[in-house]
Amino acid sequence: MSLSETATRTGETLSRAQEQVKDLGKTAVDKLDEARVGTAEALESAASSVRTKGRSGAKKIESMSEQAAETLDSTAQYMRAQDVGTMLGNLKLAVGRNPGAYLLFAAGVGFLAGAAIRRGNSREHA
Repeated sequence: MSLSETATRTGETLSRAQEQVKDLGKTAVDKLDEARVGTAEALESAASSVRTKGRSGAKKIESMSEQAAETLDSTAQYMRAQDVGTMLGNLKLAVGRNPGAYLLFAAGVGFLAGAAIRRGNSREHA
């Protein structure tokens, strides 16, 4: 085989390789473009879901906040209307009617107080 034939074959092989690389590049760009569009659609769907759930959550939070505010107002009115002796007497009656619930409540308050104290101590040592 002559040098010129070898050069011609090499040129043809190189040309085919360049076409294959070009085709692979185009395929890769097409796949990336499809993925980009799909990702954008998924992000838009997620954004819509967040908005919908956020509105729903905001309504629930608003309702809960209103209930908490009403309970606080009611408690404030009770405290203004009663003296300490009457309040202690009412507390004794309530505990006597349902001691289990108050025992659980007291345990919960104790647990939360202990956790707060431990957290405060760990911050002091840090």
